[in-house]
Amino acid sequence: MRKEWRLILDEGGDAFFNMAKDEVLFTTYFKRKQPTLRIYSWSVPAISLGYFQKVEETLNLLAMVKRRIFFVRRITGGAAILHNEDITYSLSLSTEDLNLSRSVKSSYKVLCSFLLNFYRGLGLNPCFPSDNDSKYGNFCFSTIHSYDIIIGNKKIGGNAQKRRRNFIFHQGSIPIKVNFDLVRELIKGVGYLEDKTLGLKDLVRDTHNWVEWRERLAFSFQETFGVRFFIDKLSKEEEEQVSYLKEHKYYSYEWNFKFKKTILVE
Repeated sequence: MRKEWRLILDEGGDAFFNMAKDEVLFTTYFKRKQPTLRIYSWSVPAISLGYFQKVEETLNLLAMVKRRIFFVRRITGGAAILHNEDITYSLSLSTEDLNLSRSVKSSYKVLCSFLLNFYRGLGLNPCFPSDNDSKYGNFCFSTIHSYDIIIGNKKIGGNAQKRRRNFIFHQGSIPIKVNFDLVRELIKGVGYLEDKTLGLKDLVRDTHNWVEWRERLAFSFQETFGVRFFIDKLSKEEEEQVSYLKEHKYYSYEWNFKFKKTILVE
């Protein structure tokens, strides 16, 4: 019998809080072995930077200062995402929880299958691309890989992972609306995006608020993998860990600019 999954449904948080909370949920898994799906949003626009990206090669910092938009480095790889109007989610699990292959590519496709069903439930026709992987770019939604999801030859959203042995931390973002002009202003080397990516509002006529999108996404995960959820919140100990990581890691210059800070609360 499969374990029950912990479901965390959050309202908007700032960039540093969101990354700290995601990391705490992942490290909590090492102790509790409790698989978790978290779905959340962002209280103010922000950019999450892939773990290996270099700030000076990726971001237009003068424009970000002018716009008063912060960035934060993720613990997952991939490329930069402008979080503004999007649904963000994270998964903390082991390969055994969903009988996943140790292959990173295979696990991506299995985990993303709930997204395929989410889009199909909206009357859309999503699929994985048949072409070879494209080269990495600075902006996540403009780079297509074999495990990404496309609709009408345009990429929708993106995913990234961090692994420790058989433990998987998986983050993803579904854009409700892509602000193309702002992405070009803040992220270097992006160019023309309108023929590469899109958001839900470009595809679905019915008006949905963020809470409705969130509920549809959780339901799709539950139906796809046959899991049972219990809605939960952080324990006092976890809240203290989030506060510590937010202050000492995700706020820090050392982490965000040089990615040498290796604090991992366990």
